[in-house]
Amino acid sequence: MDFAKVKHALLSDADGKTMKAYGVYREEQRIASRAYFIIDKDGVVRFKNVAPSGNPKFLLSTETLLEEVKKINRGS
Repeated sequence: MDFAKVKHALLSDADGKTMKAYGVYREEQRIASRAYFIIDKDGVVRFKNVAPSGNPKFLLSTETLLEEVKKINRGS
């Protein structure tokens, strides 16, 4: 059953390779920092935001992320 109705691929990174490649893996805690990446259709990272902590005050809103996508789309 499709509860979330997600229409985009999601990433599972059990071995941590992707977290390490993107520079967000915190080795000592074995977790990733909260981070947002917008990657274009060619695989180029066009936006990156890494929060200094998981504190909600550092999290980006959906509206902020959508605005970043719009900026990227206007530039293509």
